[in-house]
Amino acid sequence: MTDFADTTRLSLCQRIHRFVLVLERFRRNPNRREAYHVLSAIECLREERYEAGLACIRAAEHVEPIPDGLALLPGLHDDMTATELRQALRSVMRPANADPPGDAPGDAPGDASAETGPKTGIGGTAE
Repeated sequence: MTDFADTTRLSLCQRIHRFVLVLERFRRNPNRREAYHVLSAIECLREERYEAGLACIRAAEHVEPIPDGLALLPGLHDDMTATELRQALRSVMRPANADPPGDAPGDAPGDASAETGPKTGIGGTAE
């Protein structure tokens, strides 16, 4: 991955995180449009389509309409909570199949290089 892609990925992660953080701070769940666009941004992050993800999170921030063909279809975005959005972001940032620290060959327990997940400053340490 290039430095530009790393920077764009970090920017996307931070914007999604900030959006969810604002929802949590105001103790409200996303509306249907916000949830749709945030889930789309998380999916773009998963697929490494960072520019498309930035467009999706921008659409969530502006509460843009859901695309016409999908507006009437029920989906995951209908009853999404801020907690579920945070968990979806964490699942992309820390995949379930990642080796815990010290399990990879050559990793010593307590070794700083053994930490899993990217260093984005997103999410808490307790899960």
